Amino acid sequence: MLMAKVFRLGAVISVVKGFAPTMPIRLFSALRQHLLTPLVRLGGGMPVQQQAALRDSERHFRAMYELAPLAYQSLDAAGTILDVNAAWLELFRRRKEDVVGRFIGDYLTETSQAAHSERSASFMRDNHTEGNVFEILRGDGGRRLATVNGRIARDEAGEFLCTHCILTDITERSEQERQLRQAASVFEHANEAIAITDAQANIVTVSPRFTEITGYAPEEVIGKNPRILQSGRQDAAFYRTMWAALAADAGHWSGEIWNKRKDGSLYPEWLSVSAVRNDAGVVTNYVAIFTDLSERVAAEEAVRSSEQRYRTMFESAPEGVWIIGADTYTVEVNQHLCDLLGYTREDMQGKTPFDFTDAENSLIFEEQMHRRSTTTKRNYEIALRHRDGHNIPVHFSATNLQGEGGSLTAVLALVTDITERKAHERELRRLHDELEQRVVERTLALQTANRELEAFSYSVSHDLRAPLRAINGFSHALHEEYGHLLDDTGKNYLTRVRAGSERMGELIDNMLELSQLSRREMEIVPVDLSRIAGEVAAELQAGESARRVEWIIAPELHAHGDAILLRVVLMNLLGNAWKYSARSSGARIEFGLGEARGRQTLFVRDNGAGFDMAHVGKLFGAFQRLHSPVDYPGNGIGLATVARIIHRHGGEVWAEGQTGEGATFYFTL
Repeated sequence: MLMAKVFRLGAVISVVKGFAPTMPIRLFSALRQHLLTPLVRLGGGMPVQQQAALRDSERHFRAMYELAPLAYQSLDAAGTILDVNAAWLELFRRRKEDVVGRFIGDYLTETSQAAHSERSASFMRDNHTEGNVFEILRGDGGRRLATVNGRIARDEAGEFLCTHCILTDITERSEQERQLRQAASVFEHANEAIAITDAQANIVTVSPRFTEITGYAPEEVIGKNPRILQSGRQDAAFYRTMWAALAADAGHWSGEIWNKRKDGSLYPEWLSVSAVRNDAGVVTNYVAIFTDLSERVAAEEAVRSSEQRYRTMFESAPEGVWIIGADTYTVEVNQHLCDLLGYTREDMQGKTPFDFTDAENSLIFEEQMHRRSTTTKRNYEIALRHRDGHNIPVHFSATNLQGEGGSLTAVLALVTDITERKAHERELRRLHDELEQRVVERTLALQTANRELEAFSYSVSHDLRAPLRAINGFSHALHEEYGHLLDDTGKNYLTRVRAGSERMGELIDNMLELSQLSRREMEIVPVDLSRIAGEVAAELQAGESARRVEWIIAPELHAHGDAILLRVVLMNLLGNAWKYSARSSGARIEFGLGEARGRQTLFVRDNGAGFDMAHVGKLFGAFQRLHSPVDYPGNGIGLATVARIIHRHGGEVWAEGQTGEGATFYFTL
């Protein structure tokens, strides 16, 4: 009996060891605890050497699992991530603590999520899956394609343990395959004929267009030298020049050549040949691309027609056209340029641009002339001298014209008169200077108005407080000296007079405070909003230590703003949440960061009295209240203060709520 138990124990250990490389270490440890340990006890205990070997195997597995170059993941039956290795985290650009316990579909695109759901059933049925391709969402916002090969681990009883999958990044391979397919499509459908040879110039492959032009089928030319197409019209020197160009660093030759078709007819073609080199610079292939020029006569006629159209456009262009040779001498000008400068065509031909500028602008021409070798197009402003001696500001747009060898043959310049634009620019500068002066004057006026407003505020405060103090003082004296002569109604009236005067004093203070918010200079600095919210919460809690409120304050919320004003914002918003949740059982107040109206916003949320959204427009007005002062004391100035501060920070503030179910105040900075 004992030997049978030991035999079964060995089988279980073999099964577990078989699972170990394909399951997360936590599952391996759990399996050992719940399956191996009881069996060892039945068998009289596991030898110390086997226990040590098991621990070594466990450590060895963890090292292999974490350091493996392939991405591994382990999921439970619902698709929840149990474990991933370092390669997986690198592929997904995620942190382990952020993904363990999350659904794997959260990191797939919508299309791949649907595919994952469809294939999960067959995966559970077949115990494995191979070659499935999913598009993953990375933590940095990128997307990658990966193949997934997986197996299901089960115990001896066939019960599900986990799924273990290997993910392989195939993004680059897929892109290479796409490019190869694209290149093959271009090769097959190109309008030009293409022939590729090996390093010895023997044909390796040809495109369908090659057969259409030459009449040779691929099997008739593959392995042969392209000289079978030679017409005999080009001499040996022509081909020596071609091979010399191909042997040079550029490794390219192009030009017109006559060749011979399979039927013996000759045809002209434009041929472009390029040498293909490996990383060591050794030629491995030559690629020849050519176009049949049999219809060249018609093309030449089209060119002549085009030349006529060009001449018409050249002469009727609304801008000056100036063709300057590589030697800087004028080749051609149109009539518009002649009219602009007051010269005849004959006067300008054979002259350089320097003949039509003063000394200062000649330096500009000289500088731009030096740039011809490094830039194909140049746009700049310069002044040309009219025949009568006055300067004309123009915009000069010069483009290099190059010959077949790439050498500069001429410069085509479009010359636009910008006299009117310059006048507008001068007028704009004058208006700008005038506007700046007006801003200075308005700023001084505003500063004066602010000082006057401060004096007015002080005067209002002083003048209003004097009668209020008199009302409050005399009513107090009346109560003390003649209170015994008043009945209860009279005493009530007197009490209400005193309360009204005290409330008027508070309103004056609030109005002054609100007006000062708009004038206070702001100091923009980094602000730790989480720290301020915590301090405000502690102050509120200390004021009513008997209350029990659940505070949820998100950590590490930072912003740039005026620290003093932002503290006022949080004091008002958190203070309101504290006040209006006073009658709620299980009161909860939260300060955090979320998404509202399609953007990131800060918010303060409570589960207190709430409000009717029909009156939300009154919330941020001064002295506007949605609740009775008897139920919730206050003067209606707090949210107006919040709105004023948030607007000064360039942000927005709004609220959402429901009567009896709390409110949320959102704001941005």
